[in-house]
Amino acid sequence: MTIFEKLKSYTVLLTDKRMMRFAVMVTGLFLLSVHPSAAQDFSGVTTFLEAIVEAITGPIGIAVAALAVIAIGFTFMTGRMDWTFAVAVIIGIAIVFGGASFVQGLSAS
Repeated sequence: MTIFEKLKSYTVLLTDKRMMRFAVMVTGLFLLSVHPSAAQDFSGVTTFLEAIVEAITGPIGIAVAALAVIAIGFTFMTGRMDWTFAVAVIIGIAIVFGGASFVQGLSAS
């Protein structure tokens, strides 16, 4: 018996209706037997995401925003400023620093 004949016999088993019913039944029983203890505590993920928000809106974010405004001022001084880029940077800074307080205001009850 070659490998291809064995694979063909396995595909016949998988297409059998009884086998599909059995697979659905086992999956259903597995999903029904899940205990609440299987739920995970996401405090590590929350801490990680809060650290990212704090880094972006904290001293690092303030320094990067200040450098961006300085770069815009320098390009304005040299006469090579692109107004579209300048407006995009200013709006981006407003979104970054206003986003956290906006979402906090939405979630406050």
